This record gives sequence, C-alpha cells and structure tokens, in this order.
Amino acid sequence: MSDKLIKFRHENAKGVFHYDVFEGDFVALSKTDTGKIKYIKEHGALDITFDMEDDTYDIMAVDVIEDKEYVQAVYDHFMKTNNAWFTDGIDGLCVLKFHK
Repeated sequence: MSDKLIKFRHENAKGVFHYDVFEGDFVALSKTDTGKIKYIKEHGALDITFDMEDDTYDIMAVDVIEDKEYVQAVYDHFMKTNNAWFTDGIDGLCVLKFHK
C-alpha cells in the first residue's frame, strides 16, 4: 500500500485519506454516508495537511463526486497503483476531488 496520505479534520473529528493524482487532480475515495462527507457538502471545504506529523492544517475546497463511472475509474486507478483502502467495489463510495 502507498504512503500517499492526506490528514484531515472537521469539527471534532480527524482522520486520513489515501490519495493519488488522477487525470491531473488530487483525489481520494470515501464512504458516502459519513460525517466528513456531510461536512464537505455543507461547507465545500475541509481542513487538510499532507504532513502526517504536522498539526497545521490548510482549508482546501473539495468536491464530492458520486457519478458511478467516475467513481469506478478512480477506484480502478487506486487498485492498479496499489493505493487502495477500499477493495470490495464501489458500492457506497464517492470521490473527493481536492482543489489545488
């Protein structure tokens, strides 16, 4: 598994995403039915850092994409690059596209 990780926080929650560059965009996969997705849909952004040791976060705009073809393409990319956290198909998943 890759070490391409994004650390995030929102409200009182913290976590990490596996990310990669797909078609020129930073992307991650997430379960759709989570607090972080609800937060992103409400605020359009998330506090993130690429430094796992740092507690200094930057606000980054994020799109939640639920288009099944795009989710499948990103999922396939993660599987091919050995960076997949989710390995049981795309049911219940969405793509997070981070704006640079």
